[in-house]
Amino acid sequence: MSSFVFEILTLQKAFLREEVSFVIAPGQEGQFEILANHAPYVFALKPGPLRLRLPDGKDRYVAVGTGFLCVQKDRTTVLTRSAEQPHEIDKARAERAKQRAEERLANKTGVIDVARAQAALARALARLKVVEYRPVE
Repeated sequence: MSSFVFEILTLQKAFLREEVSFVIAPGQEGQFEILANHAPYVFALKPGPLRLRLPDGKDRYVAVGTGFLCVQKDRTTVLTRSAEQPHEIDKARAERAKQRAEERLANKTGVIDVARAQAALARALARLKVVEYRPVE
């Protein structure tokens, strides 16, 4: 299987640059897969797990926030506000964030920003999904 350069850029840094065989990403319209020689395109991302297949056949996972995935002739780039690898995620903190967001959405008493609570829930769920892929130590 042929490979291509894949990179993730966040607001803070160049997060990742790898040679990959394919990428499966969480799009606004559902999951999608990028293979080598994909036609140039721009996809809108939603928070979720991003799966990379490395040329050695191993998978790597990253939790990404909202952003865009841009397919170009020589590379594919993700532009996102946040990206985290499994070992960077504090599972207990993500579970607390999930619980807070669910409580805000369930208790609609008072003034809450529904869109903000939904976004917080999506980020927490993405982190919890990716942390499942952390190798057992």
